[in-house]
Formats: sequence, C-alpha cells, structure tokens
Amino acid sequence: MDAVVLAAGVGARMGMLSRLYPKPLIPVAGKPLIDWVISSLLKSGVERFVVVVGHMGGLVARHVKEAWCGLNVECVQAKDYLKGAGCSLLAAEGHVSGEFLLCPADLVFDHEIALGLIKNVERLGVPLIATGRSERGGTAVSTSGRKCGEVLRIGEGDGSGRVCVGLVALDSSFFNYIKRSLMEGEGSVVSALKMYVDVGGKLCFVDFSMNVWFDVDTPSDILDANRYALTAGLVPEGGMYVPPGDVMSVMGVADRESTLVGPVLLLGGSVEGSILGPNVSLSGNVSCRRAVVSDVVAFGGGKLTGVTRRVVFFDGVSFSVRDVGVEQV
Repeated sequence: MDAVVLAAGVGARMGMLSRLYPKPLIPVAGKPLIDWVISSLLKSGVERFVVVVGHMGGLVARHVKEAWCGLNVECVQAKDYLKGAGCSLLAAEGHVSGEFLLCPADLVFDHEIALGLIKNVERLGVPLIATGRSERGGTAVSTSGRKCGEVLRIGEGDGSGRVCVGLVALDSSFFNYIKRSLMEGEGSVVSALKMYVDVGGKLCFVDFSMNVWFDVDTPSDILDANRYALTAGLVPEGGMYVPPGDVMSVMGVADRESTLVGPVLLLGGSVEGSILGPNVSLSGNVSCRRAVVSDVVAFGGGKLTGVTRRVVFFDGVSFSVRDVGVEQV
C-alpha cells in the first residue's frame, strides 16, 4: 500500500519554533519527526511514499531524499497549504491511485496501528480511521462498537474518550469529498470525513487504545514524546545513551567532569561541568557549560548555561511549553 505523508503545514501551535525550523524535522530522541513516521509506516508494510511539503518545503524534501535515498518516495509541493490539511492532501491527487494510508508528519506512533489498519481494510473497507485515547484531547468520535465498527459522528464523543489518532486509510475517490469540503470553506481532512458521514457514507474505525501514539503539536508534546522514547530505549545508533536509572560521569574540555542522569541521549555537542538529565536529548552543535538541564530537547547550536528545565532549545533560543498558538488540522 502507498502512504501520503502530510508535511506541509506551518505548525502554528509550536509558536516561533516552527517559524524558524520546519516542524517535520524537529527531533524527538535524536530522530526527526518525519523519520519516526516513515520508519513506522515501513514496518507496517508501506512500500511507496508521497510526501506533501509546503512551509520550508525545500528543507523537508532535501532531508527526505537524503535520509531515505533508497526508498520509493516522491515529494510534492502543496501550493495552498496555508488553507489547511485538506488542501495539502489535494496536492497528492494524481500521485496515488486506489487505496492509501494518510498520515501527518508529526505523529509518533506504534507501527502496529498502521499495520492494524492495513489488515482491516479488506474486511471493513475505506475510509477507515484509527482511534485511541488521549489525555491531550483530539477530534472526538461517536462509534457503534468497542474494538471496531462504524463511526456515527465526528466531533461529538460518546463518553468513551475515543478520538481520532490521525492515521486514515482512504482511496482516491475521497479527493472528491476534499474538494466539496473546500468549496464550503472547510480546509481540514476531518471536515471532509464529517461531510462523508453526514451524506450517508459508511466510515469505519479500528480502536488502538492499547497502543502508544503522540500527536506532536506543541513544545510540550515534543518533550512528552522525547521522554517516552528515551525511557523505552528507542534511540538511534551512534550516540551516547544513558538508560533510565543509570548515572554516568564524563570528562569534558578542561577536564571538567559532567554527570548524566538517565535517560539521556548525546548525539553531538559538548558538555562541560554540567548535570544533564533525566529526559535530555542533545544533538547538533549545542554546548552545555556549567549547566543543570532536565526535560530538554536541544538541537541546532547555541550554549546552555545555568538551570534549564522543560524547554525545547534551538540555536540558542529556549521555547517554553507555554509558547503555543492554534492551527487547523
């Protein structure tokens, strides 16, 4: 099955961070968000990818082509990505045929979710959505079953706490509903699914409440996903990883000792006379000098000094978990 990965949006809920750096390339446990997506989809059996880019699309496309050079991947530019994810999806029309998976580039998820959708397409048909439960909210759904069944309403819950995960199995006929939704001034994929249900279309779901997934919309979500990945040991090779519960001493420049309190991941940068951890990912050319750092994702460049907690740090700027806006998805 093919997959369409939406990597076009600005990511407004990231605040200024996504204005300076493309959201799909923000690292979680040293791995860009879009790489988490592609890795999980590959494990589920997806063989071909259409990546829709928009905001800072050149950077995203270059990364995908370099990081996944052996993959059957095509990057498509969405011209009207500011109008919503529906417009971004419409850019993929003509690049996929038949059934395909739709996934946003900011979803960190267990590959079993995508695999479960693919396995159930023949039995339940498309459109087919993945549902789960999230304390951070999401698009609520009302359904007719527990593990799988029919979606009765979108945007209205049924008391179960069930929400859309973000993974959807579709076919090329769904582009017609995207177009109709856009004509009515609605730019989201959810609005097109709601229209489909409202006109009598059968939308089914498979529930994955026992599986792990993170909809990474805000700096706080980055830190939550990073904490989970580090704790679970889901880290790339080639760095220094200190697992949970371990403490390691390392020598930096000028023979100043630093202490790493796991889980910590160092994929670059330098550390001198500092205490790092728990839940710290450091990559790029970031340096820590006489710093106390915990619950931080730091990348790009810049210097961390003093006490730094619960921020995303990029090129010398700290982005607080409170620096968020609103974005239509």
